[in-house]
Amino acid sequence: MQVLGHRGSKVPGPENTVEAVDAALRGGADGVEIDVRRSADGDLVCVHDARLSRPVGRAVIRQPTAVLRARGIPSLDEMIDVWAGRGRLVCEIKNQPGQPDFDAPRERTARALADALRARGLTGARPDAADLAAGAGGITVSSFDWFAIEAIRDAELAVTTAFLTMPRMSVGGGLAYVRSAGHAELHPHISAVLGSGSGNAAARAREAGVRLVVWTITALAEAVALRDAGVPGVICDDPAGIHAALAGDGLPGEAT
Repeated sequence: MQVLGHRGSKVPGPENTVEAVDAALRGGADGVEIDVRRSADGDLVCVHDARLSRPVGRAVIRQPTAVLRARGIPSLDEMIDVWAGRGRLVCEIKNQPGQPDFDAPRERTARALADALRARGLTGARPDAADLAAGAGGITVSSFDWFAIEAIRDAELAVTTAFLTMPRMSVGGGLAYVRSAGHAELHPHISAVLGSGSGNAAARAREAGVRLVVWTITALAEAVALRDAGVPGVICDDPAGIHAALAGDGLPGEAT
């Protein structure tokens, strides 16, 4: 089972930073997931929340890149540079209704991301679920916003796309969309997968030719249950700890 770091790595953190990405990958993670938004200058930056905590309530989309950098928010380019092809990099396009940078269906952030990836030479054939199952690295773009991942899908880039679903959204509905739209992965929330239905969800995904990557894993017991159910990938707050524990390194029963 692939173990990916949530927002780089929330443990030890700080999340969505160069340091978090490097720590996860050095700790044995198979890759990392990061969040992507736009600044007021149109640059791509990596931050989860749509608004800053300091100054309180100011929207990221309305802040110049220089201001965001001064607050420790890295650019996407910095994150790609530190990742440097070590495993997988999942770029989540943050684009949700009610947030100040919501731009569906025009998808300015998705199109800016496509341009950025194209500038790095990531053009050509897209890897598919079979490539990911074989351990291929590279970049995957995910989002709750299907318009965003469809814009990436249609951009002729050598990256995979994944549909990210909200807590308790049915796995079956997500699989139906992913299969019809030609995406490689479904990233369901753990609440929709863990429990008596875990094995069934994994089996249904395999039958559909879609890979499941479940978010967000906070305890080793969750990771073990998903692995035993046949889930091929998880996004974890403590990827190094989960990776080491699954590898049998004798860590405590739960990740911190």
